[in-house]
Amino acid sequence: MDRNRFIDHYITGVLYPRSALTEVRVLMVICVVVSWVGLYLLSRRRAVTPGS
Repeated sequence: MDRNRFIDHYITGVLYPRSALTEVRVLMVICVVVSWVGLYLLSRRRAVTPGS
């Protein structure tokens, strides 16, 4: 089974146009990086908080 069929059939062209594939990929990478940075900063803040 080709694993790209699901995305090609149900996502690409439905949730976003095929012409925006590169932009969507870049946006997803940015979302992942921002979420990891946020998690890192949150964990750092909790580790430094006095009285915990």
